[in-house]
Amino acid sequence: MISKRALPFPLGPGTRVYLIGLCGTGMSSLAGLFRERGCTVAGSDSACFSPVKEMVEDLHVTLFPEYREENIDSFRPDFVVVGNVVGRGHVEGERVLNSAIPYFSMAEALRIFFLEGRERIVVAGTHGKTTTTALFAHALEGAGFHPGWFIGGQPADLSPHFRVGQGRDFVLEGDEYESAFFDKKSKFFHYYPTTLVLKRLEYDHTDIFSSEAEYLTAFRHLLRQLPSQGTLFLPSCSPQALSLLPHSYSRTLLYGQQQGDDLRVSPLSSLFPLEFELFRRGERSGPYRLNLLGEYNVENALPVVATLLERGVESDRIAEILASFRGVKRRQEILCPGPNHLLVDDFGHHPTALKETLRSVRLAFPHHRIGVIFEPSSWSLRRRSFQEPLIDSLRDADELFILDIRAKEKVPEGERLDLQAVAKALESSGKRVHLFLNGENRAERVEEEMELFWKGHPQSVTTIFSNGPRLGLERTLPPRIRPFNG
Repeated sequence: MISKRALPFPLGPGTRVYLIGLCGTGMSSLAGLFRERGCTVAGSDSACFSPVKEMVEDLHVTLFPEYREENIDSFRPDFVVVGNVVGRGHVEGERVLNSAIPYFSMAEALRIFFLEGRERIVVAGTHGKTTTTALFAHALEGAGFHPGWFIGGQPADLSPHFRVGQGRDFVLEGDEYESAFFDKKSKFFHYYPTTLVLKRLEYDHTDIFSSEAEYLTAFRHLLRQLPSQGTLFLPSCSPQALSLLPHSYSRTLLYGQQQGDDLRVSPLSSLFPLEFELFRRGERSGPYRLNLLGEYNVENALPVVATLLERGVESDRIAEILASFRGVKRRQEILCPGPNHLLVDDFGHHPTALKETLRSVRLAFPHHRIGVIFEPSSWSLRRRSFQEPLIDSLRDADELFILDIRAKEKVPEGERLDLQAVAKALESSGKRVHLFLNGENRAERVEEEMELFWKGHPQSVTTIFSNGPRLGLERTLPPRIRPFNG
């Protein structure tokens, strides 16, 4: 454990903290951590939507709805946290640079003020970070270890998705995206993990990393931060992750379904809910149950189960904790309770993630018709470089409702995803495709087509893939299959 170093600023009721870009998931969570420490917090953002808007209000954080120099001048902060939505030329960013006010990136502030002196369990990788982080925090809390956590989504069982915590552990996502305009290294380089859970790796964030080799280099450098007495969990199912094995100087545990894995899972059921057993050094543990979709979520649970077993938690208690986990909002979140019609909301942002989710839905509900509402929202999915993998990932659906690219004007036309080509390729493989372009995303025609789909099939599962704001189409469900929280 790293010894506690003196904070650059004492945190308490007299400390004034200002956040530029307050309403992002990470920034609003950081504001919550500062409020837990008693700080006076304010921030600015040009747009603040539910549920962050209500969370900011509940935290009694002052929100300036426009970016203006006067906001900072009137608040008079001790220091400023600059979100990565801010670039050079931003009015408040320039005000900070031209002043003597100390400033930090979000990741830097998180480490300095909340991670020093803690056992840092960092979950990193392309796929599954949020769910695994939430499950780790849920399990440690349920087992009585009282951890802190910082999760890039809202867990159904932990409210809110941040906490300072009283125990030795702090669980957080290790995002590979850049930290700020003045801090171009990946966020996870600020966290210095003592336990690193590496998830499946696949080339992503093409706007930041120019090649797969450059992408993997960031993770290879992350392994250099892990102490030799630390622990690395490495997924055996990911060739890209396994390529990092020679660079590990820490205790390394391979997890997955391979015969030689240190933590080997034996799936008992791929239906919903999932059931599995764990073999650790040849010793059987379980059975365990997860109210989630997808065998990869079983793999997400293996480092969690192994950690609790090593800390002396009985397997029966671990089984109770896992069974009580209800996942993360908008990560394969099941909105509709009916046995015949289900609506699944997923923060889909990468072709492989879409493909794995649809495969999981097909396995869990083999007799249902599979519909997909797809909105290209992430930087990766809005680009033509991922067009062929995207087409392949969507072929597991029976019927598709493809919405226009979100903020497509921000992607040069020559680099932009060609949705008409995507629709044509899917139709040629026998899929029924509804394409909504040029501002029709929220039009009545979309809702009408969805109602026809839901009413026309006695059993269906519809998955919404978008990492933009929730689309609200669940409100069009017929009353007999209306979701719990619609």
